[in-house]
Amino acid sequence: MDAMRILLVEDVHLERMQLAMRLQRLGHVVEATGSGLEAIEKYTQFDPDLVLLDVSMPDMSGTEVAKRMRELYPDWVPIIFLSGHDEPEMIATAIDMGGDDYLVKPVNKIVLVAKLKAMLRIVQMRRELKTTHEQLASANEHLSQLVNEDGLTKVANRRFLDQKLSEMISWHGRNNLPMAMVMIDVDHFKAFNDYYGHLEGDRCLQSIATDLKTTFSRAGELVARYGGEEFVVLLSHCDKTRAVKECERLKQSVQQLEIPHSRSTTAELVTVSQGMVSWVPTGLETPENMYEIVDKVLYKAKEQGRNRFVAAEFT
Repeated sequence: MDAMRILLVEDVHLERMQLAMRLQRLGHVVEATGSGLEAIEKYTQFDPDLVLLDVSMPDMSGTEVAKRMRELYPDWVPIIFLSGHDEPEMIATAIDMGGDDYLVKPVNKIVLVAKLKAMLRIVQMRRELKTTHEQLASANEHLSQLVNEDGLTKVANRRFLDQKLSEMISWHGRNNLPMAMVMIDVDHFKAFNDYYGHLEGDRCLQSIATDLKTTFSRAGELVARYGGEEFVVLLSHCDKTRAVKECERLKQSVQQLEIPHSRSTTAELVTVSQGMVSWVPTGLETPENMYEIVDKVLYKAKEQGRNRFVAAEFT
């Protein structure tokens, strides 16, 4: 018989020790206690596959313990009640209170082994279902990542950006809090691609994306690829003063990558231009009109010579 982790709850010391030894000889791992309250406390740490629970105990009845376990631990685990009584009404009540089976004391060895075999089948199915659930959850998480992630740069894609921007506008609007959006353009990227080749161009975008993701990794911050060589950073609970500091930090961080760009008319290294808008949303703004606004601010940064940021407040 495969091993189960069995939580044994029996207030009579001698009966508890005898039954625990019998279960251990059958190959099971046993945690034995004489208190219903202690059993509830031990449940999480021990993580049982099966609970053997005495119906009559001084501190808390077995049916109360079972009810409490079902309330506290929704992950279903079989419970077999133990009792010296075999009245049909008591058995029915025990099952109604969350039990799955019933054993009359003194427990017959043959009956015990048969009950354990039946419970083991249930436990094995439960383990298989749990494994399947974990695999499915992992697959769904991976699928969600693929759906929301830009394939080249591994930051959020435009679809996810649109969704998060809408959510942030609504949330900040309801709470009357400021937020900021930064649009970033890699300076003279076409010239970089033409001279170094598309593979190096991809590596350049990947390096910048990784740097942005590292720089803006706190809660309430999102980095996304807007399209081509453009990225967007969303900053939650962020006024203009803080947003300006973040733009300066971003500029310095990209420069420290030291990616050569011999065809740039701005600098010998790859640089970026930034347009930043900070505002307290009304909740009525759409991603489309905010992209349009921040793009105009970005265009001013390019007009002024690139490798810089222009900050604006939207009211």
